[in-house]
Amino acid sequence: MRIIVGYGNDLRGEDGFGVEVAKKLETSSPKNTKIISCFQLTPELSLDLLDGEEIIFVDAAYSASSHYALACSLEDEKGSNLSHHMGFRTILAILEELYGKTPRYEVFSLLTNSFDNIEDEDLYFGQIKKTAEFLLDD
Repeated sequence: MRIIVGYGNDLRGEDGFGVEVAKKLETSSPKNTKIISCFQLTPELSLDLLDGEEIIFVDAAYSASSHYALACSLEDEKGSNLSHHMGFRTILAILEELYGKTPRYEVFSLLTNSFDNIEDEDLYFGQIKKTAEFLLDD
């Protein structure tokens, strides 16, 4: 099974990118795909991912210079893993260490420096549509 996890805070402008992509995908009901939309990654999420052969994480990622670019952002996590800064690598480590699962994974990010509002709605929602279409075609 393929699982797509869109996460972020849709009350904080462009930080809601992953949640918006998940909402768009839910309307298409892709076959053999589970869509999860959440505010943040938490250890409990690993239970929903146990059946995943492939997991795709979708989120906004900070970039000072590449606003609205789409990327596969694999930056190392910084700081404590005990807060809302838990990243996808921690979830993957939980799956492997506690449950013996090592799914394939990908990360899709919207690069942004605006986590308080949406600066260009046409471009922002265009990138949501483009990401959702790409994930449906995959």
